[in-house]
Amino acid sequence: MTQAADHDDDLSIFEKSCAYCGARFRVLASHGPFADHPEGYSCPECGKQYQTEAALEPEVRLLTPRRDGKQDRYQETMF
Repeated sequence: MTQAADHDDDLSIFEKSCAYCGARFRVLASHGPFADHPEGYSCPECGKQYQTEAALEPEVRLLTPRRDGKQDRYQETMF
């Protein structure tokens, strides 16, 4: 994960590559004083779930599509 292409008191922006499909996306997370808590977001291509600390649900923008040549959705395993 690459941290803070832009960062101020109310918003953090970072780019991430999906560990499952290889898509690259930008995450915009809002912050507030004493309001951050775990918030989930997903890869816009395969749906793999990730978490960050934020005040609200993060906004996700696709930068480059998946690179694995598949069209399936990520499925969490129990093992």
